[in-house]
Amino acid sequence: MSDPSEFYPMPSFPTLAVRDLNASLRWYEMLGFKTVFVMPGPGGAPALAHLRWARYADLLLRPDPTDHGTRGLGMTLSFAVQDGLDAIADRAKANGASLLREPGDRPWNARDFTLADPDGFVLTFTMGPLKRDMTMDQVVANVRRP
Repeated sequence: MSDPSEFYPMPSFPTLAVRDLNASLRWYEMLGFKTVFVMPGPGGAPALAHLRWARYADLLLRPDPTDHGTRGLGMTLSFAVQDGLDAIADRAKANGASLLREPGDRPWNARDFTLADPDGFVLTFTMGPLKRDMTMDQVVANVRRP
């Protein structure tokens, strides 16, 4: 995990509109995200939260209490994990998260799991490569197998 106080230009970052910024902030921190800062808005209520999973894996949350139905439909945010993938999944489940896909080894030479945040945004946490000696051609052939 990188230092949340480290400043660098962010080449890309998703911004998620969440119903309850404080609740979402706690949920993401439970997964292991670090809070870089929370910006107050009018009246002092949080207007934006900047979170960091790892260097160049930043995420912004902003409040939007309106009902947009399913949020992030068709979008999945993926985050690389160096170790402890199953522990993250276990912690998420212990805190009431429903996994959309349990941790498992995948044909693309990685172990991953998928869950949805309280607003329905889908996140995949992935760890790999599992076999460091596999070439890309071997991975592609493995994925193409029925």
